[in-house]
Amino acid sequence: MNIQVWTDTDLHGAGGALILRWLYKNSEAFNINDVTESTFSGRFKGAEQSLNHYDRIFIVDLDLNKDQIKLADRDNVVVIDTHHKHCVNKHLYKKSKIIIDDSYYSCVALIQEKFKSHLNLTEPQLKLINMVSEYDWYKSNNESLKLNAIYYNLNSPKTENFISNFYNGLEEFTIEQKNSIKLFFKKFKEQINSNGIFKGKIKDYKVIASFGDYAVGELAHFLLSKYSADISIIVNTKAKTVSFRKSKECNVDVSFLAKKLCDGGGHASAAGGKLTNQFASLTKQFTPC
Repeated sequence: MNIQVWTDTDLHGAGGALILRWLYKNSEAFNINDVTESTFSGRFKGAEQSLNHYDRIFIVDLDLNKDQIKLADRDNVVVIDTHHKHCVNKHLYKKSKIIIDDSYYSCVALIQEKFKSHLNLTEPQLKLINMVSEYDWYKSNNESLKLNAIYYNLNSPKTENFISNFYNGLEEFTIEQKNSIKLFFKKFKEQINSNGIFKGKIKDYKVIASFGDYAVGELAHFLLSKYSADISIIVNTKAKTVSFRKSKECNVDVSFLAKKLCDGGGHASAAGGKLTNQFASLTKQFTPC
């Protein structure tokens, strides 16, 4: 069989692609595209002429919107996801096979459960999948943060390199991987210490903000957890961009904030846009922590 996988550029997406690689270890072709929700449409349209060459196309851990669902809805597509909004919209698929269930924390756990009768995993492989499933930047003492540090510092294509590094499962980290972990946390801490942390409010929501251009998503989630905030904002002055994240308990849709303040957009829990004058004016009221 010829298999293609479209997966999110994060540890959960890479873990999901790895399980599918184990599942289709005898496939004639196994092609991987790691994308984000914002780059999926352009990349998928660009590959449209080749999509019929694949027996199965898996779309994994991507919270597709209504237009993207219409684009991806094909007879040879299997969609696997756990995002709530995607679950609400799953009825829009007419042709694709869908495995969308927001009762699972991660796609890794969902794939493992749905295909367990076809998987014969070793102890190191099971250990790896359990660690990926447990990855959560809200839990700052989570051992899987080390695995994410390795993933973050991999060269592109990240997912293919992750699969190459961990195809046999989780064993003792190599010297190179240990150094990668040290580098990640060193740069992460230096960024926090040098850029400062600021607090403020948007309406009744507690906001925490900082500057950063390294591991922006991880930084945002770390600040949410440490300061028990509703929303975190990371400003990248080099790229002149702003990233928004929300806590698990917060009911605000940060994509609306990104659109209104930064001419951007995104999803309910993660969004971004440009560094605008309107955003700069808002943050003048923020004070150092």
